Amino acid sequence: MVDELLFEQLFRMYYADLCRYASRYLPDKQLVEDIVQNFFIAVWEKENLTVNKENFLPYAYRSVYNRCLNYYKAELSKESFLASLLEEWDGQIEEDDDFPYKQEVREALRKLPPKCRQIFLLKCIKGLKYKEIADICGISVNTVKYHLGEAFWIMREELNGLSGCILLFMMTKALDIVV
Repeated sequence: MVDELLFEQLFRMYYADLCRYASRYLPDKQLVEDIVQNFFIAVWEKENLTVNKENFLPYAYRSVYNRCLNYYKAELSKESFLASLLEEWDGQIEEDDDFPYKQEVREALRKLPPKCRQIFLLKCIKGLKYKEIADICGISVNTVKYHLGEAFWIMREELNGLSGCILLFMMTKALDIVV
């Protein structure tokens, strides 16, 4: 069993930091807290785990990161997850008064093949890195890049009636690129 005093110290020292770290990947505060709490429960229940202050933090960050990715992996199998990403995307577009051609962009996004749309939304809505998306989807980083390239190509074709500046504006807003 883990030393109670050490465990309590580690929990008090790192709980908030681990929650902040997990919130980079998951926007739902309750879900973040659940994941971090479940991590600490798992640490408490592991009898053969030797915990000390020197090796705990890297282990904790990696474990919480993996738990966040596992959440996405489980969610991707649900049809409702993609729908919720689309709703989140629509919400972001609606909130942005400077965002022109909202309906055209929505239609172009809906014309993307499912895998391209999924990867595009994970990148644009959740802000995940290529490697994280690859880990979640069980594909290579190059495949993620391919699908993103395909998504941008299709969207560019679908939105070709819009001016180049508008399209550039839309894509940079989608990826949070500072121009």
